[in-house]
Amino acid sequence: MLAITACLSGVFALLVISELLGRKKVLRGDPQRQFVHITVGSFIAFWPWLVSFNTIAWLGVLMLAVVLINRGKKLADFYSSVDRQSYGDIFYAMAVIITALIADDKIFFALAMSTMALGDGLANIIGQRYGRKWKYEFLGHKKTVLGSMTMWFVSMAVLGVGLLFAHDLVDYAGYTTLLLAVPPLLVLVENAAIWGLDNLAVPVAVILALNLAK
Repeated sequence: MLAITACLSGVFALLVISELLGRKKVLRGDPQRQFVHITVGSFIAFWPWLVSFNTIAWLGVLMLAVVLINRGKKLADFYSSVDRQSYGDIFYAMAVIITALIADDKIFFALAMSTMALGDGLANIIGQRYGRKWKYEFLGHKKTVLGSMTMWFVSMAVLGVGLLFAHDLVDYAGYTTLLLAVPPLLVLVENAAIWGLDNLAVPVAVILALNLAK
């Protein structure tokens, strides 16, 4: 019970910090959303060392319920008010549930959630701030070259470092294949996903790739 309390308290603290930063106008709009995206996802990545995968899935269900309530009651403005056409907050909670259900290793879960949190979050920040002049369209959706490059290199860095701790599960050939194949795959997934679906598609893609490489 103490571990569950720690998981929930950590997420709640990060959301409170985000809300306070928003009210003080330190972070507003998309930067505020990305703060939540990166910090909460990075924290959740370490949940397997605190609780079981089944518990994480149930915590994800709780997160989903809170997100749906927030969309109806507008208790906080850290996500849905940024883009009403996006369901990224819903897919974020679903990612926790599904990733926990299909992951069979703590490191794999951590890599999947970290890649989603850091890769997608930083890609958005870099793309919005520095990449507006270098844009391209993919399936009718505008993307930035720098944003896609950020997703590629961050995912490669996360996998490159994280898989060193999973050497008993992935051999050298698998390690090399993952570093070469997964980052470009995630760029395609991130580009193709609409309405915030990348929050779910990216971690699931990472988990499936890692499971295949075992």
